[in-house]
Amino acid sequence: MEEESKKITKIVINTEDELTDIVTSILESPNERIVLTFAEDSDLLISPINLKVIQETADEQGKYLIVQIIKNPTGVRNANAIGITTVETTALPTEDIWEKEVSKRTERLTPKPIEKQEEPLPVEEKKESEEIKAVEDHGISIDEDLPTEDRITESQPPQEQEEGEQKEEKKDLPIKTFSLKGIKEKVLPVSSKEKFKREGKKLTPKSKKLLMLIGVALVLLLGLGSFIYYRTAPYVKIRMYIQSREATIERIFTGDENIKEVNFEEEKIPIKRETVEKDRSSTIKATGTAYKGEKAKGTINIVALDPEECSDETPRTLEAGHTIISSGGKVFKIDAQVIFKCDKPMQTVGITANDIGEEYNLSQTTSFSIQGYSGTQLKGLASQAITGGSKEQYTVLTQADVNSAVEELKKIAMEEGERDLKDKSGGSWEIIGDSIKSEEAKDSIKTDKKVGEEAKEVTLNLKITSTATFFMKDGFDEKVSELLTNEAQEKNLFETDKNLELTLSDEVEKEITVVENTPESIKIKLVAKASVKPKIEKQTVIDAIKGKKWADGMEILKGFVFSDKETEVVFEPPSFPKNLKYFPTRQGGIFIEFKEVL
Repeated sequence: MEEESKKITKIVINTEDELTDIVTSILESPNERIVLTFAEDSDLLISPINLKVIQETADEQGKYLIVQIIKNPTGVRNANAIGITTVETTALPTEDIWEKEVSKRTERLTPKPIEKQEEPLPVEEKKESEEIKAVEDHGISIDEDLPTEDRITESQPPQEQEEGEQKEEKKDLPIKTFSLKGIKEKVLPVSSKEKFKREGKKLTPKSKKLLMLIGVALVLLLGLGSFIYYRTAPYVKIRMYIQSREATIERIFTGDENIKEVNFEEEKIPIKRETVEKDRSSTIKATGTAYKGEKAKGTINIVALDPEECSDETPRTLEAGHTIISSGGKVFKIDAQVIFKCDKPMQTVGITANDIGEEYNLSQTTSFSIQGYSGTQLKGLASQAITGGSKEQYTVLTQADVNSAVEELKKIAMEEGERDLKDKSGGSWEIIGDSIKSEEAKDSIKTDKKVGEEAKEVTLNLKITSTATFFMKDGFDEKVSELLTNEAQEKNLFETDKNLELTLSDEVEKEITVVENTPESIKIKLVAKASVKPKIEKQTVIDAIKGKKWADGMEILKGFVFSDKETEVVFEPPSFPKNLKYFPTRQGGIFIEFKEVL
């Protein structure tokens, strides 16, 4: 688990975390400062080698590392032994501690100066040096006899001599003076390296054997360390890209009301038909306009004006209902037949307005023209005022009112019927959407008023019949998934010679329609599609490559390519010899990430 605070990345180590997990977290840290927190007991603290690998990884990545070890003296001791900066509190390190780590890291990474080779001494000086060494070994002058112990006195105590020797570095030792019978002999300076060479010549066989054993042990330890590094340091991170492919199927099934199970082999599917009737009524508000009233009536005198055209044998005759028109353009009809004879050129007859309304009430002086005759032939003149005309408006039911109400009521009834049908879906049955049909029952539309009748509100009644087809879905989805998977395998969507196990996406798009619906037969069309991808277990890939040489493992990985994007493989540490690279066999040595691409 990682958390970032300003420029510090804190990595909390749990009991189950492995060395590779820590190395990966350090490599992926975006910050320069890293706090590695061991809040629980961890086997990683038992071995300084693990801590050394962690420290070297941080140094290689240019990062400053402080290890926070809580209540684990062994871990603190091992960390300090290899020079890792540690804290034992739960608080984040202070700036002083970070400065200390900066100094330690600088010192670690600073190349050590090459020790200067000393020039060999001349023959005379070498001989003299050997003589001086004899003096140092025995505490006497080379020219004197061996003294007894109580006769030897040193100007410098033995303890100080030893401290002086421990402080020796690359420069010459300070001059020492020995006393013997009152005579002082000056000993020439001898380098530490020369002294070691001289003393080495005096090693006993037992000492030499011990040194040989130490050398062999060092070689073995070096070999063991190299072997441990070879087995524990490699870490391989693999990112494999998987691109889904689309599989599509299209099938035509015959619906059968007499079977109980889906039979994809014979392309038959169980179906049933359902019908719902809805009787609905509503109130229509009449919007039509009509008028009622009386027609104006009166009498006029009609005069034949041309006596020369008068003939008793063929008198002029106007039949009842003949049209006359007032000087104001109002149309009237004569009430009875009128015959004009030569001796009776003027006739009086009653008239009635062509329509109702007060506008047909005319004065006594109104003149009229006779339709079909000129004004010189026949002419009319009111003999009295024409009166009695009236008009009154009222509301009637129109066909438009009925049609509009029927459409609205049908829509409501159809929606209710279709909703009731859809509610029947569930369990083993599923409705086929485009099979739903609704229509009005024959002669079911009725109103309590006829069109044209006076009315303000009218009651409308109708009946709607809705029908739909259902198919049995038990086992249907599973079979569709199987067909899609088989289709993908047959078409070899991933272009590989491997016998891949394929998996479908959770969302399978299905479109089911009725392409034929008659009393004798019903045909149902299925179109389905889904994304398909290979089912690859990480452990399968790991088992195929672990322990393999680098080139062999990379060749095996080429057989696990399932997209146009190449597999990414990263080997850590970068400084590992190229010719020794391999795919680790230890648990956690190979990390695999699958990433889907569009």
